[in-house]
Amino acid sequence: MKKIQLALVCLFCTLASFAQKDKVYTSIEEALKNPSEVFILYLNNEKLSDIPPAITQFPNLTTLNLSGNRLSDVPATFTSLSRLTELDLSDNKFNTVPETVTKLVTLTELDMSGNNFSYVPGSITNLVNLRQLYLNNNKLASFPDFFSKMTRLEEIYLYGNIIPSIPESIAKMTGLTEIGIGGNLLKSLPESMGTLTNLKYLALSYNQFTALPACVTKLSNLIVLDLNGNKLTSIPDNISNLPKLAELYLESNKLASLPESITKLAELSKINLKENNGLKLSPTVKAFIQDKKL
Repeated sequence: MKKIQLALVCLFCTLASFAQKDKVYTSIEEALKNPSEVFILYLNNEKLSDIPPAITQFPNLTTLNLSGNRLSDVPATFTSLSRLTELDLSDNKFNTVPETVTKLVTLTELDMSGNNFSYVPGSITNLVNLRQLYLNNNKLASFPDFFSKMTRLEEIYLYGNIIPSIPESIAKMTGLTEIGIGGNLLKSLPESMGTLTNLKYLALSYNQFTALPACVTKLSNLIVLDLNGNKLTSIPDNISNLPKLAELYLESNKLASLPESITKLAELSKINLKENNGLKLSPTVKAFIQDKKL
């Protein structure tokens, strides 16, 4: 009986511990009552111009959301947050990724979307554990070659910048499963990108592609391909080389037809063909789409 009671007590303590770690604190005052029990802190949309010094008093902090403020700097004392894994600094007033942030080597997720920077420091490669990087809606004019050193990255999002090209070195980022680079100035992709066989999500929407880059049809594990808002006039026959493709977005292009090989995409469950005014489908392709109710 004592063993059963002990087991129940242990189970209760474990559940209580998990519950505590999931608690989201939304004020410094509340969090300071039990600093060691604070794991998640949200201070977003608080009109902050400076980061409250008290944040460094939470030794177990793992997730910090400071988005939607007026921040432009991160103090050096931030490096004391030795367990921080997720940091959201989106929609602030940063001119680049702060050097202090690049010293937070425990980070696995960093969001600096919606700021005002045109470059990323090379020191970002110090974030050796980073898995997700979000740099949407800034003024980045290049995809830095040193990103290729970040081999553990799984997701990188660069929507809404002014990037004209991707370097061949992206092939070294073999862990990538998701790339979002819509809303840039791309006209082509490097052939080496076709070696990213772990890639499942690729967003190339609202760029300047007139043809589907050859490397895309080599991404055999691709599940989602977003090509909305380009200048595509056709889709190549070897689109059928993407056997796992489930979602294909082709809205607002200049397509006149679709190849019959598209009917070989057995996993396809969603296709967007809106705003292709001259598009005419063959009976075979039309039947394929209707049968799947795409």
